[in-house]
Amino acid sequence: MEARKINNGERELRCGLSDVRIEQRDGEGGGRTVTGYAAKFDKWSEPICGWFVEQIRAGAFDGCDTTDAIMCFNHNVDDILARTASGSLTLSVDEVGLRFSFEAPNTSLGNDMVELLRRGDIDKCSFCFVVGADEWVYADEKNGLAHDQRTILKIAKLYDVALVVYPAYPDTEASVRHLEERKAEYLRSRGPEGAAPQGSGPDVAGATPPAPTTENSGGGDPPATKDTYDDESDSRRRVVEFLFLQSLL
Repeated sequence: MEARKINNGERELRCGLSDVRIEQRDGEGGGRTVTGYAAKFDKWSEPICGWFVEQIRAGAFDGCDTTDAIMCFNHNVDDILARTASGSLTLSVDEVGLRFSFEAPNTSLGNDMVELLRRGDIDKCSFCFVVGADEWVYADEKNGLAHDQRTILKIAKLYDVALVVYPAYPDTEASVRHLEERKAEYLRSRGPEGAAPQGSGPDVAGATPPAPTTENSGGGDPPATKDTYDDESDSRRRVVEFLFLQSLL
C-alpha cells in the first residue's frame, strides 16, 4: 500500500450517476430547487481509464476549501448557475456524501436546466477537485486484484460542481495522467519487486517488457535458429573449398 499527502494542486474531474432532482414543495406548482450529491462516500467507482477504481472515504471533505465553489453546466464557468461565495449554492456533508442545493436562477440557462432535469434529459453531475491525501493498493499477483484501488482520504479544494449531459471521459483521462506518473515512480522505487504484471494498469515506464516471441503462422518447419544458420555456413564453405581444389588439378 502506498499512502501520501499531496500538495501538487492537480485538478481532477469525476462524474457519475446521481439522484439530481427538482424538489417539489407543498402548495407550489413547480419547484426550482435543485438538489443532489456531487460525491458519495465509501462506494467503489467503475474502472477509471481502465486501470483503477476509486472510493472517497467519509470525512474526506472535512476542512475542504469550498469558499468560492460554483455550480455550472458542463464545467463551463460561463454557464454559472450558483456560487457559494454569493450564498446561492449550499454544500453540506452528511452520512451519504457531499450534498448540494441551489435555486435555479431566473435566466435562460436556469430555465433550461429546470426543464431538462424535470424531463430526465440530465441526470448526472460531476465535480472538479484537488486531492489532499490518498492511499493506493496496486494490483499484483499476490493480492489478485483486477484493478488498482485508490481511496481518497482528503479533498483539499472543491472548484465546481456541474450538471452534465455526458461524463467527461477525455477530461477525466487528462486529469489522472499525474497518477500514472506517480505509479511509475513508486514501482521504480521498489526495484524489480515492484514491476507491474502485464495488463494490470497503464503502460508504466521502466516496467520489464515481455520476452520477445517468434511466431510461425505459416505452418511447416519452425523458423531457423542460430545453429541452423551455422550449419548452412559450414556447408557453403566446404563446397567452395572443394571447387577451389578441383581447379588446381
